[in-house]
Amino acid sequence: MSLAVPFTIVGSATLLSRVTGFVRDILVAALLGTGAVAEAYVAAFLLPNLVRRMMSEGGLHAAVVPRLARLEQEGGPKAARAFADDLLAMLSVVAIVVVLVAEIFMPQIMSVLAHGFVNDPPKFANAVLFGRIAFPFVGFTLVLALYAALLNSVERYAAAALVPVVLNLLLIGVMVALLVATDISQRRAGLFLVITILAAGAIQLVLLAVSVSRSGFSPFPRLSSFRSGGFSPDARAVLLLTLPGMLIAGSGHIHLVLASQFASLTPRGLASLYFADRLFQLPLGFAASAMGIVLLPRISRALRAGDEAALNAARGESFHFAALLILPAATALYLLAGPIISVLFERGAFSAADSQATSANLRILALALPAFVLAKIILPEFLAEERMRVPLFAAFLACLVNVASVLGLRATSETLAPVMGVAIGAWFYASLLMVLARNRLRLGIAALRGLLGAMFATIGMGIALVVLTGWMTPWLDPSQGFLIKGSALIALCLLGLGTHLGLARLLGVLDLKRFRIEP
Repeated sequence: MSLAVPFTIVGSATLLSRVTGFVRDILVAALLGTGAVAEAYVAAFLLPNLVRRMMSEGGLHAAVVPRLARLEQEGGPKAARAFADDLLAMLSVVAIVVVLVAEIFMPQIMSVLAHGFVNDPPKFANAVLFGRIAFPFVGFTLVLALYAALLNSVERYAAAALVPVVLNLLLIGVMVALLVATDISQRRAGLFLVITILAAGAIQLVLLAVSVSRSGFSPFPRLSSFRSGGFSPDARAVLLLTLPGMLIAGSGHIHLVLASQFASLTPRGLASLYFADRLFQLPLGFAASAMGIVLLPRISRALRAGDEAALNAARGESFHFAALLILPAATALYLLAGPIISVLFERGAFSAADSQATSANLRILALALPAFVLAKIILPEFLAEERMRVPLFAAFLACLVNVASVLGLRATSETLAPVMGVAIGAWFYASLLMVLARNRLRLGIAALRGLLGAMFATIGMGIALVVLTGWMTPWLDPSQGFLIKGSALIALCLLGLGTHLGLARLLGVLDLKRFRIEP
């Protein structure tokens, strides 16, 4: 099966999750506002959301898949299944212990995560209560991540990619019902939301357990795994690799966390960065998640089998797919940042000045988009060989470069320095990984020809967007109604997309046969 098919499956599911999450956030704002209950709700999910994001980016996946490929090659399917059983039992114990400790020490945890709440006893009490209800979701997330890694290791991607959408759809349904019941208090609404998230975690667990059982793995910890001799060395080794795997997989989030710290030092800087990042995550989630999840199993098997042809094919398809998707996405975000932000957000308290600041942030983030995806393509080369130290060291250096860049640029542009640091750090990280992987990272003539063709198609699309934006300026003016502005923006995006696809087909770099699912 061509890699374009699983790339599209995982990327589309991730994009759907991000879009439904965007709708979810709009409804949360409408239901809870920005008051004390909303702050307690946000604080309760700081840790669960961080763990979920890092796991969804492949933290456990990076440690499990290469080890499974090695064990299957050395000992056959039986050895791989035994390892999976041991790891599931071990991870279940870890999840239970972590949740129990957090439940006991939730007041202390919340006093660190939201220290300002301590002086407001009702808000602090709500945060602790919400946190205690929400934290079991972390335990579900750990097991869900293992289920996803097991399914991805046998190249069954759809179920694991789609289950996050369940959470958003359940929340959207509950919030719509709560908004209709206008007499409900905000505190009760907050309780309904955290309980719904907990229930959604349990539903996700059941859905993936069914898929895991159908793939040949056991979805439940076996009693035989708790043998007197302890867990297998392979299971213990993977557990130790999980934390660095999370840091490597979530390095992009770390860059944006650093940017948030600096952005919070300027008036409205954090809000501008937040709204720009929400849009930036749409194409990034589509491509980066697809690359990180789909490539690793394919490259791990090829490395273990010594199949250089399969390795080169996976690399070539990855670069080809990324170039066709990310180059036009980054170009469109850069050129259309102003109209996009104005149409989506400029109303009410969100002023024209806010639109300009957010658009400027989005343009810089657009420049970083290819670097984030390039790193996701190169990382499997290291992870498949379980060389965690190299990308971990590169990620640490990139964060230092990020911080140093911000400190050096703040005198020039205090408002844009944080996102400029993200872009510089991301390109440093991707470039360093390319240098470190140069002995393994080889692209054929066909891949380079495809990259060049995608660049020419993107340039043609960019020229078309500049011309079309000029023609449509009257309809995109902020003074126009939402329907007119929205219609003009949609038309602009569709015309740009059509131009890119047409040029890509004309140049011979878009082959629709790659996207056919083989029977």
